[in-house]
Amino acid sequence: MMYVFLAATALSTGFSLRAWQRGQYGQGLLWLMGAAFALRLLMAGLDPFLHDWDERFHAIVARNLMTEPLRPRLHPMPLLPYEFQAWCCNYVWLHKQPLFMWQMALSMKLFGVNELALRLPSALLSTLLLYPVYRTGTLIFNRDAGYLSALLATFAFYQLEQVSGLIGMDHNDVAFTCYVTASVWAYYEYQASGHPWRWALAVGGLAGAAVLCKWLVGLVVFAVWGLALLLNPVRRKQAGAYGQLLVAAALAGLVFLPWQFYAAWRFPMESAYERGYNARHFTEALEGHAEPWYYHFQLIPIHYGFVAFLIGAGVALAWRMHRRRPWGPALGAIGIVYLFFSLAATRMYSYAYVVSPLLLVFGGLALDHAHRWLAARKSHPAPWLTVGALVVVLISSRPWGIIAVHFQEGAYGLHQMPLNRQVRTANAALYRQLAREVPPSYTIFNSPSGSEVDVMFYSGRNAYSWLPSEADMSRLNAAGARFAFFPDFPGQSLPPFARTLPGSIVIWGTPQQ
Repeated sequence: MMYVFLAATALSTGFSLRAWQRGQYGQGLLWLMGAAFALRLLMAGLDPFLHDWDERFHAIVARNLMTEPLRPRLHPMPLLPYEFQAWCCNYVWLHKQPLFMWQMALSMKLFGVNELALRLPSALLSTLLLYPVYRTGTLIFNRDAGYLSALLATFAFYQLEQVSGLIGMDHNDVAFTCYVTASVWAYYEYQASGHPWRWALAVGGLAGAAVLCKWLVGLVVFAVWGLALLLNPVRRKQAGAYGQLLVAAALAGLVFLPWQFYAAWRFPMESAYERGYNARHFTEALEGHAEPWYYHFQLIPIHYGFVAFLIGAGVALAWRMHRRRPWGPALGAIGIVYLFFSLAATRMYSYAYVVSPLLLVFGGLALDHAHRWLAARKSHPAPWLTVGALVVVLISSRPWGIIAVHFQEGAYGLHQMPLNRQVRTANAALYRQLAREVPPSYTIFNSPSGSEVDVMFYSGRNAYSWLPSEADMSRLNAAGARFAFFPDFPGQSLPPFARTLPGSIVIWGTPQQ
């Protein structure tokens, strides 16, 4: 099946490049989106198990949202005491905004509880992202630059890894990136359109969705819009321009504020704690993420590889070419995001990647200049352009990196930790079978440490990796609770009393470690 998706990607890319060379931009973009979707479906189905950070937590909360969309839960029910501040093992889970998990829950409602359905919204959103990238490049520069920007976005290696769930914050960051990019695109359409109110409302709706995926950095488009308005000597004197900005910002608030008010009313302790915790990211290096201020700039080679040189060349070319600087809002958004996350005390590896599509627009400009230079020096440039574009695609997608990370032990993305592919695949298969072996009302105990989230996702049963005392278990059992236990495995043994509790089940399979 892998080769089918790779063949579909290659064929669609070839048809797309051919259409672009003929000046058929719309057809070329459609073929390119077909290639992007095939490649992302491949990435989404690459690993038949959940990844540690943070996919497994997003997955179980999304699964529980399928039945109660307005109550994000880590455990189906809190059988045992828990600390509501511990996002890894609490009950009501407000550690992330819910929109991206609602999308995942809807997908699993339609296509079943499995890894592909879980990752499908990321595959679809990051495919649809190509249109805003194309239009942004077109509006700032020209259609060739827009198309080539979309080509780079199609094969962006780091985003492909996010779609696969391997990179931490995974589907959360994919959705956040797509909505932020779309809001900046809508702002450019607003500037160019004869129907500014329509696009102003689109800016507000998309920015509000971005906040509802992650947090307030999703409003970066309004900082860009406000600065552009103040720096324009004509527009800053027009009251109507401020009205459109304020209406768009109000619409963004209507999108993301209802959930904040609802969560504060329905889950006051958890909501207050998470609001404070989010604010602490700026002043404290939380969870050990105390990186130097230039950390996000250090990550540019990891995020973009060879394309980083194209981006740098594109920024230099844009600065020299356009005196009116139509690229100002895009570059402003990039600068604000990098500045904000460089000043914040907590620095994590995907924070600044939210502006990656905007950076790729400048990479597309550099490719467009190379294309024009080559076309001016070749009497029949089409084959050379195709070969050159394919070379750029190959280098930017880094297929050897995907193979190394997913199929060779000892490589695990940025963490350089063993992926243990065979162990994880076998354990996921075991956990799927629990839905048939363990009755729905049972709670599963004695799972390997850290794997209880996977057990809950695949089985639909409540699960814990630890055992309470004999007295507590006897009390719960007398109250009607029933338990299933994983048997002994290295480093973790099942105490004798667990086997004698009325109604208890010892699971036949042993997880690997």
